[in-house]
Amino acid sequence: MSFLKPKVYVPPPPPVPEEPEKADYEKAAALAGEAEAQERKKRRGRGSTIVAGALGDTTDTTGGTPTLLG
Repeated sequence: MSFLKPKVYVPPPPPVPEEPEKADYEKAAALAGEAEAQERKKRRGRGSTIVAGALGDTTDTTGGTPTLLG
């Protein structure tokens, strides 16, 4: 009884993907070293870090330079 079966079009399966290339570990290591060197160039020393104020000086709490809390 073919009138009870729905007419469904089944597309053909997709083509088989190509074989991936072998991993080039030398190239990957060179790229990783280059990226690490660029990250190290961006780093700054502790002398260039901005501190809101003197941490040990609590004599003048009114006025002066603003701190992180207001």
